[in-house]
Amino acid sequence: MKLIFADSSILIAGSASSTGASRVVLTMAEIGLFKLLISEQVLEECQRNINKKLPKAIPVFNEIIDNTNLEILPNPSLEEFLAYIDIIEPKDAPILAAALLVKADRLLSLNTKDFTQEVAQKTGIIIQTPSQFVQDIRSIITQEL
Repeated sequence: MKLIFADSSILIAGSASSTGASRVVLTMAEIGLFKLLISEQVLEECQRNINKKLPKAIPVFNEIIDNTNLEILPNPSLEEFLAYIDIIEPKDAPILAAALLVKADRLLSLNTKDFTQEVAQKTGIIIQTPSQFVQDIRSIITQEL
């Protein structure tokens, strides 16, 4: 089964909107098309931001956490993420490290400013927005039919 690592932007956007690509990604994970991975840091960041900025989305977020085929990974150690602070913003290095440590097939983020194709090339992980990922899935399905 493919391993897809999501940063907090995916879960927050998917909790806030029932129609966007982030919600589609979460629904695909829920029905078992792939294993969705997050780190403890991602979960904490989601909880903090949703509680502060989107309190009406709390029930949806909790439902997503309970019903999605989701695995919460431990945060990488300081040593493990310091290896990446030269290629990505230091605040994002633990997220990148967590995805790389589990050998995720893709990392999904709405943060295209920091999770760039240059970072992808330097680390060997595919980095996509939810929309790009959904387009890839559509392409695969279309070819199979």
